[in-house]
Amino acid sequence: MLRRLLPLLVLSFCLLLPRISTAATPDRLFPLTGWRVGGDILQFWDANGGLPIFGLPLAPVGTTPSTGSGTFTAQLFERERIELHPELAAPYNVSLGLLGDDLLRRAGRDWRGEGPGQQLPGQCRTFEQTGRIVCGAFLDYWQSHGLAFGDGPGSDRGSLALFGYPLTAPQLETNSSGDRVLTQWFERARFELHPNLAQPVLLGRLGAEWSGHTAIALPLLDAAATPQSVAQGHTFLINLTTSNLVAARGTLAGVVLPFVNIDGSWRAFAGIPVLTPLGSLSVHLEGDLADGRTIVNEFPITVLDAAYPREAITLPPSVTDSLNQNQDAVLRERHIVNAIWPQVTPERLWQGPFILPAQGVISSDFGTLRSYNGGPYDSFHEGLDIANAVGTPIIAPARGRVVLAEPNFLVRGGAVILDHGWGVHTGFWHQSQLLVKVGDMVEQGQIIGRMGAKGMVTGPHVHWDVRIGLTNVSPLEWTQTDHK
Repeated sequence: MLRRLLPLLVLSFCLLLPRISTAATPDRLFPLTGWRVGGDILQFWDANGGLPIFGLPLAPVGTTPSTGSGTFTAQLFERERIELHPELAAPYNVSLGLLGDDLLRRAGRDWRGEGPGQQLPGQCRTFEQTGRIVCGAFLDYWQSHGLAFGDGPGSDRGSLALFGYPLTAPQLETNSSGDRVLTQWFERARFELHPNLAQPVLLGRLGAEWSGHTAIALPLLDAAATPQSVAQGHTFLINLTTSNLVAARGTLAGVVLPFVNIDGSWRAFAGIPVLTPLGSLSVHLEGDLADGRTIVNEFPITVLDAAYPREAITLPPSVTDSLNQNQDAVLRERHIVNAIWPQVTPERLWQGPFILPAQGVISSDFGTLRSYNGGPYDSFHEGLDIANAVGTPIIAPARGRVVLAEPNFLVRGGAVILDHGWGVHTGFWHQSQLLVKVGDMVEQGQIIGRMGAKGMVTGPHVHWDVRIGLTNVSPLEWTQTDHK
């Protein structure tokens, strides 16, 4: 490998990158069942007890026939059905279905004719509307839980909206899990007594029983990462091996991965950022099944030390002054370039290893950690610099499509970006002449421009970036490895 012979000052482009936003999506995935919950239903679920009260989602949001005419929108959960009724004023625009009453009807039970049952010890309350008595732990639970209507704890309105009136007397029944427990049915719920638990009253899984989905079994998303230990600034490949996925996506430490569908299988290249601390990064993957469910997988990638060298750089006043005086142009340039990197072309345009884009001396290695004007080593050289005389040909390292051809950027000078497909791009800065235009398809070895010293540099060279999304990776790695 050529040694660095010519120290050229090049502005570290990582200073120009925006922070990556990882804002939460408006819905929430429940991995155990594969369904998502969002909007008013998720807000209702969170505000009124969450998992212990409603359980997991068992279906997507859909329409349900009403007892009158028309339909309403609802989502089924293990223990309840949350319904949207926009025709009603808040807080009644979101309410719960009468699953307890419905299941008793399905079973052919005439609860009005059933006997007094087995009452729990403790304080009791008679509900005249149904003639049933609720006592002890069941009454405590009914009175201490309720929908958040702002009435304060113990509100009858909140408890009635959550559970409804009691329909049966307590009696021993076998639930869908096979447990024989003391049970009392309400319009919207079923109370079960589990005396060995710290919270002895649990709610029956009415939604699961109503739908017939009493067993929750969701496959894990099968995935393989190659390799599983990756040096800073290097590349790995993720393959999803679960069949029949209709969509796939993922993140590496919150950064979106560029998944593509190749003959029914999904894959994505990922890069480890140079400044990543040693240890591990979390890969989170999601795959959508044809029935609407989403399956997931999450695993760590071990980050190895790439042992990049360090260099301290003092920026000349002319560079600092130019940056300060041309903030609008710098921001515009950054916006144009950084809008390109995340774009994903599903077709792989290249074959085999990349080649070097120019002849000359490697004047600055990729990944070199940099301190500017006495500051910390919190930036790095984002590409590979090859120095030679002005006019030296610059060639395409691999087949790709020209997606940027800008002759006069303030920082990067003459700039070309090639899209190679699958989320892989290469960039070539400081050219004195561009020989391609946006939309051109160029082949490996084809001349795309000529070396120069345009932009913020102190000598003629080409700065070569290789990017996977916004992440810079080692260009030399791509010349030494056939990534496919």
